[in-house]
Amino acid sequence: MLATPAGAAATTDNFTPLSAEVLHAPEPVRGGDGREHLAYELVIANDSVFPPHAVTVRKVIVKAAGKVVQTVAGKQLGELMEPFGMATKKTTTIQPGGTAKVLMDVTYPAGAKLPRKLEHELVVFPDSPGSVELSRFPAAPTTVGQHQAMVVAPPLRGPGWVVVNGCCGENTVHRHSLLAINGALHAGERYAIDFIQMTPEGRLTDGPEDILGSYPSYGDEVLSSTAGKVVGVENSLPDGPIEPELAPPHAGDAGGNHVVVAVGGGIYAFYAHLIPGSVKVAVGQRVKVGEPLGLLGNSGNSNAPHLHFQLMDGPSPLGAEGIPYRFSHFVAEGTLADFPQFFGQGAKAQESGAPRGPRRGQLPLNLQVVDFGQ
Repeated sequence: MLATPAGAAATTDNFTPLSAEVLHAPEPVRGGDGREHLAYELVIANDSVFPPHAVTVRKVIVKAAGKVVQTVAGKQLGELMEPFGMATKKTTTIQPGGTAKVLMDVTYPAGAKLPRKLEHELVVFPDSPGSVELSRFPAAPTTVGQHQAMVVAPPLRGPGWVVVNGCCGENTVHRHSLLAINGALHAGERYAIDFIQMTPEGRLTDGPEDILGSYPSYGDEVLSSTAGKVVGVENSLPDGPIEPELAPPHAGDAGGNHVVVAVGGGIYAFYAHLIPGSVKVAVGQRVKVGEPLGLLGNSGNSNAPHLHFQLMDGPSPLGAEGIPYRFSHFVAEGTLADFPQFFGQGAKAQESGAPRGPRRGQLPLNLQVVDFGQ
């Protein structure tokens, strides 16, 4: 063993029952609530060996410059933490050799100076009897991006668009989609949105729910949110039936008929679930902001007509990292307060009063209802 160099601070090594890391450093985005959001995933592994035992996470404490900026514990931790392979059974206990993810969302007031680094402290229980492991220990330092998220144009027109499975602080289908793709873990859908439009009367459909044409957005034009070059197109997959429960998707077909546009600077835009035969662009073609790409449909991994939209750092929708973006403009119409009844039972939408009004340069958050204008 080498001696500690003169003048260097000595460190003490300790066995810890868990290890943790942030796979992708958070990048800030201003949300529809006017706050700066840092959304990322904390991956925790149970490495206990003396002896191996289950470990329960009680708290995840986030620090910046030594000060606590957020604590995730109790019911909130139970909602945001889930072991890999057990997405339908949330628990904060990790078995020996097991791994879990915690969906983090650290927020700051608009315009606040963001930290350049975040650190974490894990509080766990219980220690194995007679072990020398710590129950509270630091882990998972990560840098924080300092660039503002890209501003893009709306991909749709009109009012009543519900932001389904959106960012940032809830365990949605998109937020927990940290998936093993092509031999690595990726969160391509970290900031993805499923846009579902309600009728003028505030309902999911204006007819039988098993008929695609009953959905007000079916067949709507999908517009390019950016200029760029088309690098991916699928146009031949059928629209699926309206199904509450979807079969496990094939990774390559999950987006159904879609368009991928290379924006530049290593950024790509993805538009998914289009009507078969409706795609109007071809690979290699350059598109302008607002140019029609295709028609909103129900192809791929979709149980009702909607547009799936995301930005990512590679051309593969699942095998890339989702990156934040902001829409140039929208009007906030409220937040949907009864999504299960609205989507699953055909109930009339019940919207909370806030936030409302014009917004510029923000990412609408989960279940916000927005009007993109004409």
